[in-house]
Amino acid sequence: MNSSFHSSVQSLISFCETWSGNACSDSSHRLDPSVRLVSSHRGTVSGRENVTTLLQNDFADLDNVSVTLTNTVERRNDKDYVASAYLHGQASRTVSGRHNQVRFGGTVVMRAGTDECQPVIHTLNLQINWTSGARQLLSGWQLPAEESGWHQGFPPVAIISELDAPWHIVPENHRATGDEQGVIDTWYRYAWALDQADFTLFSTCFSENAAGNFTPLGYISGRRNIIAAMKAFRLPWPWMQHYGEPLKVCIQPDRHSAILIIGRIIAERTHDSGGREIYGAHYRIGMEKDSHNRWSICWSEYNPGWLSTDDVSGIDTALPRNR
Repeated sequence: MNSSFHSSVQSLISFCETWSGNACSDSSHRLDPSVRLVSSHRGTVSGRENVTTLLQNDFADLDNVSVTLTNTVERRNDKDYVASAYLHGQASRTVSGRHNQVRFGGTVVMRAGTDECQPVIHTLNLQINWTSGARQLLSGWQLPAEESGWHQGFPPVAIISELDAPWHIVPENHRATGDEQGVIDTWYRYAWALDQADFTLFSTCFSENAAGNFTPLGYISGRRNIIAAMKAFRLPWPWMQHYGEPLKVCIQPDRHSAILIIGRIIAERTHDSGGREIYGAHYRIGMEKDSHNRWSICWSEYNPGWLSTDDVSGIDTALPRNR
């Protein structure tokens, strides 16, 4: 991992630490003095001090605040850094002996210029996609529409959309990545494109001969059929987020095919009673590399059922035959 990538990812981590009230002393130095935060839940704030104050005080009246990052992507060219991630978090408050808990999830995109040896963030976009539990604890928040969807009279809250996809902001990534990271980034691109209903980006994720078992749609074969079916599946659920953790990447001996095992993170239950990380399902993703060294999905298989990291070694990593 090169230093610029480390700095961008560390900036995302510092953002979460500041937001949850656990900022390190130097976290604000990663922000440009005129940084602009555009959020769906609190509106727009400008200036390093104002942004830092808003984030540090967002959960001031709540306890046990935590924010976790997944699906982290970083891209760079000669003029732009962009780093994005999905996030999910929780907070609580005990009133009259009753413990109330709220959960939330969303997407963060941060941008910086490349004229600095260390990225200094000039723009932060934060979209809250969903909440659950004691939503009343989120005092002063503009809450997402949830199941009701958008209706006339609702304020526009599309802070993050397909226009903010890292792959659109930086089409040609100058950051060198190996095959393993390339495979992982391809699945993150798939998740982002599906969750943001960006079906132009989504169409770049599959090979022409792709196939798979797409729960609950069943077996689908062919890139065109997959895209059409998943578009119809996605549109009724605008709050959808595919939180995923790469559990294993197996590059095949030919270096042109691979299997990726992704653990599906369920934000409401990330650990078992023994403290082990657990996942509500897993994907077996087959990938192939084209003549331009670009990875695409040729097989996708969703397997429901809880598993822990101890179970990963037993998952088949062979590419399906006669798919």
